[in-house]
Amino acid sequence: TWIIEDIIVIEKSPGACGKPPTIDDGIILAGIKEQYAENDQVTYGCPLYYTIEGGPYKTCINGEWIGEIRCNKPCIVDRDAMNRQNIEFKYSRHDRIYSGHNDMIEFRCKRGTKVGPVSMRQRCVDGVIDLPTCSGR
Repeated sequence: TWIIEDIIVIEKSPGACGKPPTIDDGIILAGIKEQYAENDQVTYGCPLYYTIEGGPYKTCINGEWIGEIRCNKPCIVDRDAMNRQNIEFKYSRHDRIYSGHNDMIEFRCKRGTKVGPVSMRQRCVDGVIDLPTCSGR
């Protein structure tokens, strides 16, 4: 028994690109094809609560995908994390907040506690936020 495989070679035209690159936490929303010619674009997107930086397009130019795109993670602050620090949201009664990259969240000390060394106003940076601490309870 003989197994013979046909090999199909697809030649790229000058300036054409291969498969578009993946990005961390992102997906291609539009423009998916088998082959990409010069100036073809694909559109990327990020999950809910993530923020897109750059893009949302990458373009095929001279055989390379051009365009900077990044999906920045949200910060998630919940009641348990705040209880450990003796803090609460300054302007909200929610038990959990999803905050986008570069968003600011303000906290306040729980009644009977005092502000620690970290500012009560903190910025979310790609999924990381430094929670302030209050003490004295």
